[in-house]
Amino acid sequence: MVTDTPSAVRMPTTRSIGTVIVAMALIEALSGITQGYINPILPALGPVLKINDSTINGIFLLSQVGFAVLTPIISRMGDSFGYRPVLRGSILVVAVGVFLMAMFPTLWTIMIGVVLLTSVVGFIPLMMGILRTASPSHMRIGVSSMIAMLMVTVGTGGLLAGVVGMNTPTKGFWVAVPFAVAALVLVVLMPDVDTPTHERLAIVPLLACSLGLIGFVTAISMGPDWGWTDVRTIGSGLLGLALLAVWIRWDSTQRRTFVNLAMFQIRQVRVISGATFFFGFASISYISSNAIFLYSDSNKAGYGFGLSSLQIASLFLIVSLTSFLASMLTTRLLRQVGERITLVGAGLMLCLAFAAMALLHQSLPGYCVGLALFGIGLGIYQASTRALAVEGVEPALTATAAGINELALSVGIAVGAAVVKLLSSAFLSGGDITSHGFVAIWTTLAAAALVAALIATRYTRPVLASTAEVSA
Repeated sequence: MVTDTPSAVRMPTTRSIGTVIVAMALIEALSGITQGYINPILPALGPVLKINDSTINGIFLLSQVGFAVLTPIISRMGDSFGYRPVLRGSILVVAVGVFLMAMFPTLWTIMIGVVLLTSVVGFIPLMMGILRTASPSHMRIGVSSMIAMLMVTVGTGGLLAGVVGMNTPTKGFWVAVPFAVAALVLVVLMPDVDTPTHERLAIVPLLACSLGLIGFVTAISMGPDWGWTDVRTIGSGLLGLALLAVWIRWDSTQRRTFVNLAMFQIRQVRVISGATFFFGFASISYISSNAIFLYSDSNKAGYGFGLSSLQIASLFLIVSLTSFLASMLTTRLLRQVGERITLVGAGLMLCLAFAAMALLHQSLPGYCVGLALFGIGLGIYQASTRALAVEGVEPALTATAAGINELALSVGIAVGAAVVKLLSSAFLSGGDITSHGFVAIWTTLAAAALVAALIATRYTRPVLASTAEVSA
């Protein structure tokens, strides 16, 4: 039976839970900044480092693969070896990447740094493990606070990097340095409440899962560029799926596992994972297309507003701010209207956002209405799915369950981005996406959001969820 917190674990009396949550939110700011500043910096590095678009796409691929592969590994390590030490290690790895790219910006250091930065995927699962062990009654508000900080810093990270690196793009890497220093300092405030299982990671399923994700994500990410019938796409995709099948088979039948897949016997875990996949598909995969739309000149393309990169980053603050507010309100929504309605509402809000973009895209204020609705839906699902992903699983599996949810999000984003690229390629005229192409993209993403909402209707509160968690 699931218990709230082991009786031997107590929050240190000298440190309030409020202080810990604030520290967690500020640590998560490093994750937001590093995820936000890569997109505007990398495309501008071509002339500086004398690299072509193919190399830049390769760096983006390294980032996508790193996020997918490290998510289950870091999360599982937290449950096995302790949340606080693994969190410290993850922050240190990210800090090394931040300083490496800021101080020595070359092609190789940037490639290495981008991979090191993907260790941020462990921040939320590990801090959720700490929070659930120390004070389960504050789990939902803690997650909402972390996600709110993530949402606002992703937007500001891109804007700050664009401003600082306007003339010299590599200077934009310095934006993350103060956040890395702050995270290294703030991690000492994390309470020592670890109850690690000390269970060793099974190497065979770990390798099968990691290599399988590399193959699958590579195929999905590069398929639009290589061609879906290219031998590289088919080969990496099939090999990835085969290895993932080996992983699932092993962890479903062997005693010593990498990830305890028995958690998927819990209905809520299945529902949240499925909804999260389609939420990721329907939201973050659109961000690059949003920039293309805003940058396009309506006199030439028939749509768009001819905005500069800096103006686009500034306008994206609408999404950051609305998602920040929505995330902060999610705890109240979960408590007052219920988990199912909150999840369904997030999907319907995203669906409404794309409908608004399709109907109002000829005017900038109208399109901004769509962006605001998009931000609200984004903030609600980001906070609610993460909080609900761990309710009902044993405390010893908290980080792993949270990591599986993060993995579902990452894969959903990758698949959604591939579909968006496929639609973009299908509606080209003179090398540019046609207006019909954007209508097809908005329609497809709205449909994915609707699927997420439909899956969310299957959610019911776990029987074994702690009273403290669901009453917060």
